[in-house]
Amino acid sequence: MNREELLIEAEELASKLGSHGLRLYDATFVLRPDTSDTGQSLYDKGHIPGAVFLDHASISDTTSGLNFTLPKPVELAEKLGAVGISNDSEVVVYSSDSIMWATRIWWVLHYAGHSNVRVLNGGLAAWQGDIETEANTYAPASFSIDPQPRMFASIDEVEAAMGNGDVCTLNALPWSFYTGEADIDYAQHGHITASESLPFSNLMDGHYIKSTAALVTEFDNYRHQQRLINYCGGGIAATLNATCALLAGIDNVAVYDGSMSEWLQAGKPTTPGTEPGSI
Repeated sequence: MNREELLIEAEELASKLGSHGLRLYDATFVLRPDTSDTGQSLYDKGHIPGAVFLDHASISDTTSGLNFTLPKPVELAEKLGAVGISNDSEVVVYSSDSIMWATRIWWVLHYAGHSNVRVLNGGLAAWQGDIETEANTYAPASFSIDPQPRMFASIDEVEAAMGNGDVCTLNALPWSFYTGEADIDYAQHGHITASESLPFSNLMDGHYIKSTAALVTEFDNYRHQQRLINYCGGGIAATLNATCALLAGIDNVAVYDGSMSEWLQAGKPTTPGTEPGSI
């Protein structure tokens, strides 16, 4: 995948503001157990002019008992249309927090068959233009979905991959989560048995995704695998690893949507790590 298929730089975005068909979304999310804030408060404090706040719940399956999981295709099409996305829309998405919240939207839209979507490299921190506080909305649209099921891996596929040397299951969380040392309930279980570790922070240079050459190096150990399944806690950081793997030239890439949240709920095997994993 070419870099321009995933990322847009702030200078180009500035030249597009106000363009017909542009749909600009702020996908910021506040991931803290002590708050119910979805990211709306950060959007209200200031966002790129014209941007609409995109609550992740608005395009997720809120009945699954898990956060952020993918809806059925017909429901997803309705949800994407409800937030103003049509098949003709040029979508740009960013976050004022980690870029992973924006890559999640990119991944979901590509799963839905919508390829005209890019992520603002550097997020709101890269934006040097004006900031506004007035809320924006888009009129509902009609979206026709063309699902790409290989972009998401099911729990059954992940379990089958444990005994398949041609498939690599890759943990995108920090090393302390992989080893079970992090002071987070689900992280204390370690990682999915037989999975490897590539923390999403290894793919970042501050707020920006690393150069393509650097990403090629980061994914070099996994290049010979026939399929690369990425997971995290709830299917968000995994999309950052997955998109970066595509940039690095690895084609058969998936995100395990349920990730550790579903895996633990189902009582599947986990293992504490002892030393950095590699294939």
